[in-house]
Amino acid sequence: MLSLRPSIDASWKEYSIRYEFGSSVYNIKVKNPNGKNTGVEKFILNGEEIPQKQVKLMDNGKVNEIEVEM
Repeated sequence: MLSLRPSIDASWKEYSIRYEFGSSVYNIKVKNPNGKNTGVEKFILNGEEIPQKQVKLMDNGKVNEIEVEM
């Protein structure tokens, strides 16, 4: 399972991570519009909000987009 628990300086507005899992790519963008230090408000995978705020990594050869909003 992939879950994110960002802990950053409140002045950071966003950052990105490229994570490779087997033949799959996960492009992860963490957005911090409210200037928080920690916490996840939204977790979106390929345009679909995931209430559990985590996903099972899949080695399916696809490029996946994850957006996390603090």
